[in-house]
Amino acid sequence: MQRSPMHEKGVQNIRRQVSGKSITDYAASWAARTVDYTLRSKVLAREAVPFHNHRYRLANPDPHALTEIVKETARWFGADLVGVTRLNPEWLSPELQQPDDVTVEPFQLSDLLDRPQDVSVVVMVHEMDYQLLRRTPLVEPETSLVYSKMAWCAASLGTFIAELGYRAIPAGNDVALSIPLALGAGLGELGRNGLLITREYGPRVRISKVFTDLPLIADVPVDLGVGRFCEQCALCAEHCPSRSIPSGPLGRRSRWSIQASDCLDWWHRNGTHCSICIRVCPWNKPDGVLHHFVRLLAERGLFTRTLVRMDQLLGYGKRARLSDTVGPSFSVELSPDREYAPGETLGPHSQAVGAIVDATDGAV
Repeated sequence: MQRSPMHEKGVQNIRRQVSGKSITDYAASWAARTVDYTLRSKVLAREAVPFHNHRYRLANPDPHALTEIVKETARWFGADLVGVTRLNPEWLSPELQQPDDVTVEPFQLSDLLDRPQDVSVVVMVHEMDYQLLRRTPLVEPETSLVYSKMAWCAASLGTFIAELGYRAIPAGNDVALSIPLALGAGLGELGRNGLLITREYGPRVRISKVFTDLPLIADVPVDLGVGRFCEQCALCAEHCPSRSIPSGPLGRRSRWSIQASDCLDWWHRNGTHCSICIRVCPWNKPDGVLHHFVRLLAERGLFTRTLVRMDQLLGYGKRARLSDTVGPSFSVELSPDREYAPGETLGPHSQAVGAIVDATDGAV
């Protein structure tokens, strides 16, 4: 099996016993993607087929009622937010229409996407756990787990639509650009960090979608005041280890341009994905009455600089101790008042679960 540079670095971290990146940390993270790996190899980015109903079709459905049924079903499968948009052919990307993983069989996209004017896209947003994500840029398994939730929801909704007698192509990050689709579906706005910012979860989300010929009613984009807020806040740019996020004003540009290649290169050097720009974003907050009130101020552009300063003074955005997070916690802890130093290894005081050996020859 051919591994990416990031995964190769992860194996090196295991061998060197890098703190926060132990064999048990990686095991939890990689295992959490089991459903995603399985469905991506056979189901996602391929036209859904019904398991049982190959004969009947839901005829002349009411688009408004059907849209609500589809959204309710998506939430039942596990999606946290659901919206609908029409397919803009500009968001179809040839680079996303074949897998970037050599272990995944080639996608089998049908001619459904050849008629984008007839295609609706059901866009689903999946929340990532607030506490677990505070571990980043150490190994945090939550992102991997949500990839599996994305795959489950998209594949299940695709089958649901196929059982109604209609066509559907479920997808995660593949086939088309997810963020523009989510913007069109009214699920949030684009932030300085290049991510979808939602009212409910900030940028702490992942996106899946289902392309379909079901007659659905599209939602409309929303104005949450994110762009105005980001103009006065550049915490993501200040904390980005790869300097991929611009820190200056938007000016006459329609959006901030992210240097994605620099970001990915840092992931490779880190040996795992990085979500620092999500962790430090003031829109990233757990649910609560106080945070709901603060969001109202942020949406209206009131006291933005004060909100950003208070966010820092109260310690939001700092990396958490592993023991302060809920979920798998296997590694020793680093000091929570500083960022992870690349290559930092376990200290002599650490208690190892077991020895690290090369399973191919038994050498230590």
